[in-house]
Amino acid sequence: MEGLVILILLIVIVCIFVLPVIAIVKASGTREKAAQSERDIARLREHNARLHERLERLEISVSALQTVPPAKAESRFAPPAAPVAQVTAKPVEPELVTAPLVEKAPPPIPMPPPAPQTPEPVRAPVVAPVIAPPAAAKSAAPSKPVNLEQFMGVKLFAWVGGLAFFLGVIFFVKLSIERGWISPELRTAIGFVIGAGLAGGGVVMHRRERYATLAQTLCATGIVVLYGVTFAAHALWRIPPFDHAVAAFALMTLITAAAFLLAVRLNAQVVAVLGMLGGFLTPILCSTGRDNPFGLFSYIALLDIGVLAVAKNKRWLHLTALAAAGTILMQAGWMLKFFHSSQYAIGSATWVPVIVFLGFAALFSLAAWWSKQRDANDLFPAGSALALCGSAMIAAFVFLGFGAITERPLLLYTFVLGINIIALRVVWHQSRVAIAQGVIGALTFLHLSIWTMRELTSELLPHALGIYLAFGLLHTAFAVLMTRRDPDQPAFAGWVPLFTLVLLLMPVLGLDAMSLMIWPAILIIDLLIIALAVVSGRLLPVLAALVLTLVTAAAWLFRWPGALALEMTPFLAVLGGFAVLFGIAGSLIFRKTPKAAFAPLLPVSSAVLPFLLLILATLRLKIADPSPVFGLALLLTVFLLGLVRISGITVLAPTALACVLALEWAWHQQSFHAEHATLPLLWYLGFHAIFTAFPFVFQKRFATCKLPWITSAAAGIGTFSLVHRLVGQAWPNEMMGLLPFAFAIAPLLSLVFVLKQHGAENPARLTQLAWFGGVALFFITLIFPIQFEKQWITLGWTLEGAALIWLFRRVPHPGLRGTGAVLLAASFIRLALNPAVLSYQIRGGTPILNWQLYAYSLSALAMFFAAFWLAPPSHLWGKINLRGLFCSLGGILLFLLLNIEIADAFTPVGERSITFDFSGNLARDMTYTISWALFALTLLVLGIWKRNAPTRYAGIGLLGVTLLKLFLHDLANTDSGYRIGALIGVAVIALAASFLYQRFLTADKS
Repeated sequence: MEGLVILILLIVIVCIFVLPVIAIVKASGTREKAAQSERDIARLREHNARLHERLERLEISVSALQTVPPAKAESRFAPPAAPVAQVTAKPVEPELVTAPLVEKAPPPIPMPPPAPQTPEPVRAPVVAPVIAPPAAAKSAAPSKPVNLEQFMGVKLFAWVGGLAFFLGVIFFVKLSIERGWISPELRTAIGFVIGAGLAGGGVVMHRRERYATLAQTLCATGIVVLYGVTFAAHALWRIPPFDHAVAAFALMTLITAAAFLLAVRLNAQVVAVLGMLGGFLTPILCSTGRDNPFGLFSYIALLDIGVLAVAKNKRWLHLTALAAAGTILMQAGWMLKFFHSSQYAIGSATWVPVIVFLGFAALFSLAAWWSKQRDANDLFPAGSALALCGSAMIAAFVFLGFGAITERPLLLYTFVLGINIIALRVVWHQSRVAIAQGVIGALTFLHLSIWTMRELTSELLPHALGIYLAFGLLHTAFAVLMTRRDPDQPAFAGWVPLFTLVLLLMPVLGLDAMSLMIWPAILIIDLLIIALAVVSGRLLPVLAALVLTLVTAAAWLFRWPGALALEMTPFLAVLGGFAVLFGIAGSLIFRKTPKAAFAPLLPVSSAVLPFLLLILATLRLKIADPSPVFGLALLLTVFLLGLVRISGITVLAPTALACVLALEWAWHQQSFHAEHATLPLLWYLGFHAIFTAFPFVFQKRFATCKLPWITSAAAGIGTFSLVHRLVGQAWPNEMMGLLPFAFAIAPLLSLVFVLKQHGAENPARLTQLAWFGGVALFFITLIFPIQFEKQWITLGWTLEGAALIWLFRRVPHPGLRGTGAVLLAASFIRLALNPAVLSYQIRGGTPILNWQLYAYSLSALAMFFAAFWLAPPSHLWGKINLRGLFCSLGGILLFLLLNIEIADAFTPVGERSITFDFSGNLARDMTYTISWALFALTLLVLGIWKRNAPTRYAGIGLLGVTLLKLFLHDLANTDSGYRIGALIGVAVIALAASFLYQRFLTADKS
């Protein structure tokens, strides 16, 4: 009896789940019919509107005919009554115009034209039918209460009655078994008879259309009864021949097929759902406990084919989702029960689950394609196929837990990539699920990442590289095809290969041994990304590919043993090859799409990043011989300068110079040895010669450009610092001033060349002259601070600043004026605000004739000359009056020199430095006072002579300070003789100043 109870519970549960499904199915069918009715009503309304428009045109034509003048009307038309009747039937009747009517028409007849008012009653019935149908159609639309009443009275009661009848049969059978009324064999026979009778009765009743719902309910109940009796005969009563699983399985299969046929014949979705449900329960109910994958999944495949055929034929496409769900549950149950026990992870047995999952995914993808031929907008078939692909991907992730499978990557990823192909086929035929490409690609990338980090070995690396490439090429090709077919689709094409590059980076990080095999694969992916960028114009993926490639190279470099620094040829070859590749690609893409986003950044990045990697290599590995590194740098430099010549991207020239100088400094700091200085010196000078000569070699090409000539001029400045450091470390000498002199030759010759070869109409000539002239002056003025030291550095800055201001008069380039102003200001700060300036050298024995005399005086003269050369309006640098500034700075330097010389003259003999003291020496105090007064008088004279008010104000201010010092300090601390001298001297100077003001300034004002 326990088996019977289980059967009853099983049937009740099935019915509980089936009834909602049936209700949903019926509701969807009702919605479809309602939508179809609305479409029909819309078409009728449109048709009626067209008829109404046509009738209006006919009425207008009739009105035009009736408004003809009476004389013509009576001669051409019959009496009014006849035409009206004919016009309502036909738009134009030629028979109305007849000759006999003209002859018989009497003359007084013109009065009848008022009678044509008869069209008005004709118009009313014509217009009314046109307006009436929409109202009738609206009133005929079924209301929701009627639908609910029909559903409950016709369908729900029938279903409940069928369920009640089925339960009544079950409880009758239960009672008969408990009381022993019926033997098992008789029970089985009665059950089959009742089930077949119910199904047959439903078929017969279906002939009466009004009982269609009741007929479908009887057929569904009969199908359920047949399933239940078959299961009971097999599992509970063990009645031959149904005690054998094969016989019970065959009978249930037959019942399922009959259910599908009845569903199609009776147009009954409920029967199809019950048949499908019984079909999926059949293997469970008739299970023998033995693993038979071929038999099981052959049956499931036939069942799915039947369901898909019914769904396609009757357009019940939601049944495909139910079939997919049943198939996935069967696959999951089979995997849970038999995968371990049948050892499917070992040997060729693994192909069984692979074929099972791929086979059903392919079956449903074909069904999705088949269904799209008729129902393109229904997503159930495509969603079902993608669900089967998802089930297969879950199985693929399960496989990662079995070492016997993960050590066979070809088998594993034949399975995974097969899933990808099926999913992409579904997306191709149903573009509304295009997001599935990104999902399946992300899952595959995750799967590959897990396998790579956990299972990859050096022996499996060739297989892994092939799998990575297959994955990248598959998704990239599909994305390109999708974009070409529908440009509005998301642009995955340019980004898909980047995931492959990330996968290729993982072996470099995970494997201990280094291998060159990875680089051809990276090259293929990079070429693919570049090709897509050229076609699509999207440049950001190329930048990302460049960064990822060089990150991979950097990871490879940091895993390189330090002892193998002399064997860097493979690394340098790889780096150089990819640098050339991305350099060419960046230039081509920039020339094709110069206004695209990131277009200017691409060629510069292609030049900078390889040099950055070379710098990392020189900093990490102590490379005694720089030839391999500098040789690659030379190759890259020539290549970049060649790109400048071919593509015209002149920014690459200064970029290449900056990268070479950075590499040279990095190597010099890390690996330079004074004992082997000749070879590095030759490399430094060689690079300098290349950059210096570059614009001259292609003078016609770059005559009107700026950056190549700026690079040529700046190359000397960058190289000089390296060469000066190298010579100082390797060959220290007393003639280092010759080095800047030698470096000044090239810019001077270049300056002469530009002056002779480039005419004034050249827009770049001014910039070229400014740079070559400025660099030449820089090296010339650098001779003194290089050869000497301390104050000579300041003098060098001062002379360089003044020289640049002078050059600005000849070559009015703002950069020359700005640089010169900065140098002059720096030299003033160094002389005026630097306390250490007094202790640069030991004080000599001869007062006044010291180094401060020529340092301060020459600097002041340089300031005055710079002010003189800055004639208006070029004296303004923004809002700064440079001419007044330089005169002020020069005057301050002379005043400081005056005080320094007085202090030096009164410093005691034997002191190592000059000391300032304003007390304790009467003669010194008097000298300060008189000197300040004379300096103030000089300023007043200059101010009056040049009519410059600020100079006069400065003189007045200094004279006022002098008078304060005289009366507040000198009179209290000075001896009588020095006091008298100071008073008389200052008085004379003050009177002279007063005289000058009265003589010249007052006269000018008057």
